[in-house]
Amino acid sequence: MKKTHCQILVGATISLLLLISISGCQLAGVPVVTAMHVANVADQHAAGKRAEKLWDQQLAEMREMQARGDPMGDYLYALGNAQGWIKDTSDPLKIRDLLAKAAQEGSSDAKIVLGIYYFVGAIPHQGTRSIWLPDSLRDHQHGLQLIREGMQARCTYGEPVVSAYGNRAYLRYISAASRIWPYFRDGQYRKEANGNYITILDKDPRLEKEWRDLDSKCLASGATSE
Repeated sequence: MKKTHCQILVGATISLLLLISISGCQLAGVPVVTAMHVANVADQHAAGKRAEKLWDQQLAEMREMQARGDPMGDYLYALGNAQGWIKDTSDPLKIRDLLAKAAQEGSSDAKIVLGIYYFVGAIPHQGTRSIWLPDSLRDHQHGLQLIREGMQARCTYGEPVVSAYGNRAYLRYISAASRIWPYFRDGQYRKEANGNYITILDKDPRLEKEWRDLDSKCLASGATSE
């Protein structure tokens, strides 16, 4: 069969050479889609292995920071347990106490995230985890106070990111105010056992604008990163 306009697809992690024609050619009886699927799975597996190695490096650096008394190490330890990349505890009160310890030691990141925890009831980017501060301990005003205090040092908080394909681990910096103003725009609600919702934070256009402006100033300063 004459093949025209064929392309070469080289799998990054396995030695596959596929000749792809407009009519849908095959290689050694293997459909192109199947071969591409195999290549994708192999590539994802390799990326997963790289990610594991990068997380191990991140954890080693965190432990070194803790050992030398750097509060950033304790902050990352608390955040890791909340987000699930450290699995020493999933107790919401222990996580609160870990954040409070790091904040007391001088971590503005921990103070901001602790404030978000009190305000929202959860730590950002938990993934599939569902760790919520008990309703009786949530405190909007205390949360906002902690966030404001943390923002006096820096308008952002750090969060570790592992890029397997980029082969690097780094901290990205997120505007603290970006976590707050949407709640003043939309309000905050809790679902009761009977299925009804009750309001726990009213919409407030004035506070929405105040925190949105803080977010805009933080973004304009160049302090945030992806």
